[in-house]
Amino acid sequence: MIGGIENINGYVTKIKLLLYLCVLLLCSCNNKHDNLPLRTVIIYMIADNNLDYFSVKNINEMEAGFNNNYNGNLLVYVDRAEGATPSHPIVYKISQDTTEAIMSEVAFVYEEQNSANETVMTNSLLDIIHAYPAQSYGLILWSHGTAWYPEGANISNLKNNDFDTTLRQSPYIKSFGKDGTDELCIKKLKNALPIHFDFILFDACYMGSVEVAYELKDNAHYIISSPTEVLSTGYPYQHIIEDLFEPHVNYEKIAHTFFISYDTLSSALQSATVSVIKTANLIHLAHAVSKIMNDTNKLQVTSVSKIQQYTANEKNFLFDIEDFICNITHDSNQIEACKKALDDVVVFKASTPSILGELKIKKFSGLSIYVPDSSNYIYYDYYKTLDWYKSSAYCNYCNMCNYSK
Repeated sequence: MIGGIENINGYVTKIKLLLYLCVLLLCSCNNKHDNLPLRTVIIYMIADNNLDYFSVKNINEMEAGFNNNYNGNLLVYVDRAEGATPSHPIVYKISQDTTEAIMSEVAFVYEEQNSANETVMTNSLLDIIHAYPAQSYGLILWSHGTAWYPEGANISNLKNNDFDTTLRQSPYIKSFGKDGTDELCIKKLKNALPIHFDFILFDACYMGSVEVAYELKDNAHYIISSPTEVLSTGYPYQHIIEDLFEPHVNYEKIAHTFFISYDTLSSALQSATVSVIKTANLIHLAHAVSKIMNDTNKLQVTSVSKIQQYTANEKNFLFDIEDFICNITHDSNQIEACKKALDDVVVFKASTPSILGELKIKKFSGLSIYVPDSSNYIYYDYYKTLDWYKSSAYCNYCNMCNYSK
């Protein structure tokens, strides 16, 4: 029975996608594309977890920052936690409002569904795209996340990350895709995105990894993400909404606004990293890295203790990609070529001196990478399925590590 439902959902998704392509074709044939709004921005919020409180706060900020005269539409799909009103997913068409209540029109209402499901995400995005066609599209992904790691990985920095509803101002972290206990891995996320977006912004922890960026390089022109945690308060939406509807989006400005909103704070709240990734150049970075990996006479295994980490626990999940490269070869020409390719990919980057007062950031290239170690080898089989692993000749380094399963 379950398999039958999944087949039906998959069939419905294909029909929706075909209808959308037909709409695009008709618009193109009739030269009506220029009459469409400039941009539809979709925010996909999976808040059916301990971030529920902050979803309402952020939607209120979106209303405060929105102007009804913008040449486009801002739609928020939000799935809130059990006990919320409502707890089932709905879509708001954001309109300008400065009250503490959410006053925006409800555009869609869904029955309870798993928002971290690939088919559910595709169908929901297509519903919005069909109803609010535009010349271009942007996507913000808001929830928990764990970089490229598969479902079930817990890579949090914090030693005690329990959510306390009485401490709304505490620096809880936000890490994409957790609905209850269900999660959406990066490969399923890639398949769930039905169109090519102008940009994807991750309001979620750890998504600034080279593996994530490379997996999604054909889904968007630019990706804005953080290789470390994002505090639960997220992006300052009231200050960036206008920028999302500019004819030529200034991604660096959006990232800088996010960074400054935390860099001006103190103590553990002074905590943020952010990068703007130009996806068209990722293939050149993979090529530069593959040259190092294929030169096995110069390639050397390094200790994870020598590389800038982006997590502060003992499981060694994420590391700075440039620092890693500099530690596995002494060939200065290869290192410089790799740095140049990385600079072409990461067109903006910024980091506070530390994250949550626990993790010191001494080196920051803007992207994380997986470095195999005896403490994280259980994820290696999954890692081998990622596009980055295949394109960067990463197998050569991993084979040299000689850890046993």
